[in-house]
Amino acid sequence: MRGALLFLLVAAMAFACTSSPPPRTANMPPSSPPPSSIPPPAPSSPPLVTPRVEVGEDKTVREVNARLARANQVVAQIDTTKLNSDQQEMLSGIRDFISKANDALQAHDVPRAQVLADKASRLADDLAVAVKKAR
Repeated sequence: MRGALLFLLVAAMAFACTSSPPPRTANMPPSSPPPSSIPPPAPSSPPLVTPRVEVGEDKTVREVNARLARANQVVAQIDTTKLNSDQQEMLSGIRDFISKANDALQAHDVPRAQVLADKASRLADDLAVAVKKAR
């Protein structure tokens, strides 16, 4: 009887091995398709990198430069020897705003440059009016 069982076991194993492929295990990688069916990778171009420019930024920079030029022009026309202490302080503030606005433009901080140039321009106009009244 033992011989018969051994015979049946060997026959079943032989039959099982020839009739179906072995089961896949988790450690085995899946078979890859034949090389001819894999399409070659498409050549890719490098991504284009463009500088980020706001729509109205160039116009704003021109306006800032115009305000700074106007403030510098007003400051250049003022006779500093005829200024009282408050006016001298105002002139110092104008020069400081002009300098900081230029620094902001160099750093590409256009909104900050715009605010500083506006302050410089308004103060320069106010100082010019005050100097004319004092004459």
